[in-house]
Amino acid sequence: MPDETKKYQQSNYIFKARSPAEDCLEIAKIHHREAKQMFDNARSAEAEGRLEEAKLLTDLAVAREAIAAEFESTARGESSDPIVAEILDWQEDLKEGYVPYKPTFVTGDEPAPEQLIEELKQPKHGFIARAVAWIGSLISE
Repeated sequence: MPDETKKYQQSNYIFKARSPAEDCLEIAKIHHREAKQMFDNARSAEAEGRLEEAKLLTDLAVAREAIAAEFESTARGESSDPIVAEILDWQEDLKEGYVPYKPTFVTGDEPAPEQLIEELKQPKHGFIARAVAWIGSLISE
């Protein structure tokens, strides 16, 4: 019976907010709490001489605070949803090196483009293929 009661326990993170702004503020509080924990752990790691761990935890906490600030500005109506903004930024990064594919159509009335002719040429045989062909020609003689 004790295992069954654990299945139906509610989560610690329940959104009781009634509007999207209140949801964003609740998420910001969660991020602030996590950032505070990371800062505390960074201080204790630094005190114990684990400097790399302390720096990593500090960097993560700063990033977490920045995300919390984004959610707070969203709650105030100053910006759009931070998750949507992150996705759009990611898509912009993908666009930087993107070259759209432009197929080449040949109707037969005009000569084929040089690039298409190069693509359709048979590749040159490698060293092993030439050696096998040479040995095959010796055996068949």
